Amino acid sequence: MRVNLKYSLIITLVFGLSFISFFFIVYEYYKNLTVDFIMKSYENNVIKFSELLSKSMGSLESDFFSKKFIDEKNGYYYILDENGNVIYHTNLSKIGINAVEDAKLPELYKYIKENKNGIYTYVYENEKRFVAFSSFEFNNSTYYLANAITEKQLFYDINKVKTFSIILLVIMMVFLFFISYVIGKLIEKEFKKQIGTIKEFSTNVSSYIAENSSASSEIGAVAQNTQKNVQKLDELIQNFSSSIEEGRSELDLTLSNMKEFFDDIQNMNEKTLEISNFINKLSDLNDKIKDISDTVSILSINSSIETSKENLDREGISKIAELINELASESRETSKNSEKILKEIEKNITTNVLLSEKTSKELNKIEKSLDSVSEIVRDFEYTVQSLSNFSHSTKISMNEVLSGINQMSEALIEIKNSMDKLLEIAKKFEK
Repeated sequence: MRVNLKYSLIITLVFGLSFISFFFIVYEYYKNLTVDFIMKSYENNVIKFSELLSKSMGSLESDFFSKKFIDEKNGYYYILDENGNVIYHTNLSKIGINAVEDAKLPELYKYIKENKNGIYTYVYENEKRFVAFSSFEFNNSTYYLANAITEKQLFYDINKVKTFSIILLVIMMVFLFFISYVIGKLIEKEFKKQIGTIKEFSTNVSSYIAENSSASSEIGAVAQNTQKNVQKLDELIQNFSSSIEEGRSELDLTLSNMKEFFDDIQNMNEKTLEISNFINKLSDLNDKIKDISDTVSILSINSSIETSKENLDREGISKIAELINELASESRETSKNSEKILKEIEKNITTNVLLSEKTSKELNKIEKSLDSVSEIVRDFEYTVQSLSNFSHSTKISMNEVLSGINQMSEALIEIKNSMDKLLEIAKKFEK
């Protein structure tokens, strides 16, 4: 079935049901109001006629009664006496029959006698009928004017309105179908245009998703490789961090040993200064020995002079003087040599002291440098720790990225499936 015809039928059905529902609601409301009005008018007319008959019953003729009330739309009129006999009827052939015995309507006659006026409903010859009746007195006798009418006759106007409304409703439905068909053609044209756009869009999106699915797979593979590399990098950083920690411990131990070495150097400098002081004392002692040697030499000379003056054992004393003189000479020579050696030692010690002081200064600089190196190593260790934390965070982030890529890939596949379904639906609508 064509799309415009479908839309026409749908629009006609929707509006048709709305109109039909509205029609039946209005018709039922109109019918209820009209039926009540017709029934009251129907009864009031019979009562009014009965009042007129109570005044002119004596001059009433059968032909006049028949002509006066004969009207197919109003049914037929008749007058019953107290015994149920028909004394007047619009159909002259009915005059003289009995309502109970001949017409076989005992319940009607009973109802009329009991209620005096009103409306009675019954079925006669398979047709629903109404009888409006009213009693009146004439010459001390009671008579009953009755107006019998079929349901179709009584509600002729209502049925006419109903028939006209149905015809009008059918015309409106046909007109509505025509308008709906025209609108459906316009909608079909626009709908086909939109369907074409949807098909093109669905095809493009499906192609794009297919391309991006491959790209997503490649990205996923790259992400997996990156994740592995990040994991390896994290392991290397962790190992490097452990090595740095061990190196820092070794460096701290080295620095501690270096400080002990510096302390030993300092102690050695102090001992060197003490030796220098001791050498100075030895030098002073050597000077004293030299002085003693000089004194001994003088005494030896004086002894030689005195020996020549007195009559003594000159040979023995001379020998002693020679020995003393030799001792003094040797002491002087030894003193000179000692002085020379002490000066050399003092010179070397002075040089060593200067070198020690210079070394001490250099060692202080080295100590400060080692402290700086230790601080740098600590900073480097902190940096490595930060890098390790960053690597760990990166590994977690890569896991999340990989999970996101997998979710995106699944979402793209779902979107592609949905777009394929939309394309199939669009093709069905196009047919």
